[in-house]
Amino acid sequence: MEVIEGKAFIKGRLRKAAIGIEDGKIVAIKKVLYGKTRNYGNMLILPSGVDIHVHFRQPGYEYKEDFSTGSKAALLAGITCVVDMPNNRPAIVTDEAFKEKLRRIKDRSYVDYALYAGLTENLVKEANLYKLYMSGDNEIFVDYDLLEEMLKKIKSKDAILAVHAEDKDCIARKGKNLEEYERNSPVECEEKAIRRIIEANKKINAKLHICHVSSARNAKFLRKMHVSFGVTLHHIMFSYKSKFKKEAMGKVNPPLRSEEERSKLFEMVMKGMIPLLESDHAPHLMKEKEGFEDAKAGMPGVDALLPIMLYFVKTGRISLKRLVGMVSENPARLLGINKGSIAIGKDADFIIVDLNDVKKVKPLSKCGWSCYEGMNAIYPRHVWMRGNIVVEDGIAKWPMGERVK
Repeated sequence: MEVIEGKAFIKGRLRKAAIGIEDGKIVAIKKVLYGKTRNYGNMLILPSGVDIHVHFRQPGYEYKEDFSTGSKAALLAGITCVVDMPNNRPAIVTDEAFKEKLRRIKDRSYVDYALYAGLTENLVKEANLYKLYMSGDNEIFVDYDLLEEMLKKIKSKDAILAVHAEDKDCIARKGKNLEEYERNSPVECEEKAIRRIIEANKKINAKLHICHVSSARNAKFLRKMHVSFGVTLHHIMFSYKSKFKKEAMGKVNPPLRSEEERSKLFEMVMKGMIPLLESDHAPHLMKEKEGFEDAKAGMPGVDALLPIMLYFVKTGRISLKRLVGMVSENPARLLGINKGSIAIGKDADFIIVDLNDVKKVKPLSKCGWSCYEGMNAIYPRHVWMRGNIVVEDGIAKWPMGERVK
């Protein structure tokens, strides 16, 4: 039995503990255990993160990210499981495309992973996670009059539908700057789509997750409806008034909101009123961010989400319990995977953190840039995944991720 010792986050609090590991699982948690032991002293042993929203761009856009580079960036930032989106080239909307994507990324991921299939009229059979763009930005879309029928199919499979909630008839993807871009796709467009999908699902009760909610008003509504939803780091850190080296670096969908809206959402996160944090890691090359109107929407973030939030723990902005809930426990519970907490029977996925080891954010994505560059952050010293040390002293060892769902 392997044993790690230190200040571990167990059942909502930190305590000195010895954690026994066999066959990649936690088999014992006691004050003292005997075996091959690593003692991490006063460093914290925390559950690693689960990011349910990444775009690792493979297949089709490997020039700006691929599964190997994206998953390595995630791992170095303390994430040991991701769920990758289906808006690839070709879009993952057929059984053949789904199987080909699995084949291409096999043995290339540094972290464990699951894949979304795009929701169209014909469900991808092997998938149990689906994505719908109500924005109509791509072919991963079904007409609104088919929503109830598709939700019934999702329900019958006991699958999960992740939703990009912006109403296609409301948004206008245009603008010469961030403020104008937001004005043409306002919070009301998000609200309209959220209410439409919830109304369609009222009698069906399929499992829904609303992605990247960008306003406090809509977050409060979803809390009342008891619907899973996520918030991104960029929507709580930046507004359309934020300054970037190139303004299009901040061009995302849904758009960055007003400073007032950002502040309200930030406070909801810090108070633990948001069920999940997700990166919506969507890298593009810097040359694709040159002119605002033609720039691609999206920014990298899987390499900054947990390190920046850990710095907020150090400075007292958020409690460790709230953060672990949003980045580990709740996403793992939503997916139904054996991760997210330090408990007997769970995968031995940990990050080892020294809260005094403050660094500056550096871009780890293949795209080579980050809007968070230079911000204070705390990266894990070591990372364990299924009982293996996969990052040691900040160096990733080898790609050994497996499909988990």
